[in-house]
Amino acid sequence: MPSYDPGDGHRLYYEDRGAGRPLVLLHGWACHAGYFAPQAEALAARFRVVVPDLRGHRHSHRAGDAPTLATLADDLRGLIAAAGLASPVLVGWSMGAMVAFEYARRFGTDDLGGLVVVDMTARVVNDAEWRLGLLGGYRASQAERAPAIIRRDWPRWVEAFLPTVLAAGGPGNPALLDWIAGEMQGCDPDTMAALWRDLTAADYRRDVGRIALPALILRGERSQLYGPDTAAWLAGAIAGAEIAVVADAGHAPHLEQPAAFNRALVAFVERIDPAPPAEIASGR
Repeated sequence: MPSYDPGDGHRLYYEDRGAGRPLVLLHGWACHAGYFAPQAEALAARFRVVVPDLRGHRHSHRAGDAPTLATLADDLRGLIAAAGLASPVLVGWSMGAMVAFEYARRFGTDDLGGLVVVDMTARVVNDAEWRLGLLGGYRASQAERAPAIIRRDWPRWVEAFLPTVLAAGGPGNPALLDWIAGEMQGCDPDTMAALWRDLTAADYRRDVGRIALPALILRGERSQLYGPDTAAWLAGAIAGAEIAVVADAGHAPHLEQPAAFNRALVAFVERIDPAPPAEIASGR
């Protein structure tokens, strides 16, 4: 995997495949670039697909990491510069969408070509005035207790979290769940606790309204973490944003229904950056 130094001596790693319009795929909390394997493999025939291991995760982790969303946004800016990415489309899944929101807050959107938000909200915690965070009414008091629980018993946290990842009410995918469990268990609990504290404190409700980009809000039809009202709110907040729904999928539609997810993503990118007629005719 190629790597770069964002300026503080920390080597950060990423996958880089294909050519054409750059897509930067930003993974979720306690995940890594491998969660986008179905996209990296399929979409590299049409686009340049760049997938980082965000700081604190897999190859980009080092002892003592305590990243914040601001740090990850700075790292993303460094990646765009180091890899020479012109007008990339950011595809942020879960926490990855918050990295994109933070990037837009800090640096604007003039150097970006588009934004795809995959099953995420502008604020994770709920209160009396905001009910579009995590389903089930996840509140600030729970978020405050969570880092200590994560540090004390990370395996138990992962075990409790796993049933919420895939589609509600479906037959499930034991092999996929087992893979996710194994990958999550490999994360450093202290790093994940620090990042969870920061992402649950984040509030981008004002910031998303300033995003001036073609945008797609892409969600799993049966997500157990965020409902259709959350997607509708985001689409209303970001001028001109579209909504696409992946059937028979939950919080991880790119893993549960990769073909349908990829079709929705390709259709969006080609609407904002149409392929030449010869490429369309050849099926590229």
